[in-house]
Amino acid sequence: MPSVEHERVVRDFLTRMGPTPADIRSTVESFLTDDCVWENPGSPVCRGKRQILELMPADFARLEVRFRHVATVGATVLVERVENMLRVDGTPIARNLKVMAAFELRDGRISAWRDYFDITNLISDAEEW
Repeated sequence: MPSVEHERVVRDFLTRMGPTPADIRSTVESFLTDDCVWENPGSPVCRGKRQILELMPADFARLEVRFRHVATVGATVLVERVENMLRVDGTPIARNLKVMAAFELRDGRISAWRDYFDITNLISDAEEW
């Protein structure tokens, strides 16, 4: 799979998160491998879709993403982004969260997903969306 396709998969994954919790679950099911590993600062490492979905808040309904930079080398896509994570009622889980991530792809799906961010700033009004 060409690097351009890897980037498209990651962009599609992040932008299709929502607008309902069912859409979040569907996106995880569609874009991640069954054995995907997800790592976040301060959280246990998740192995597999079930653990990934269990770590996500039950009322997580929508992810709004602003891409800053995307770089692809082989089957790895690096993404710098700013995101808002919103609950079903529209209140933020995280707002203006600056995230750097590495996604590894296998057979057109995400097999590893590592997010890097400052967990002390999950809700921040410091930067306007």
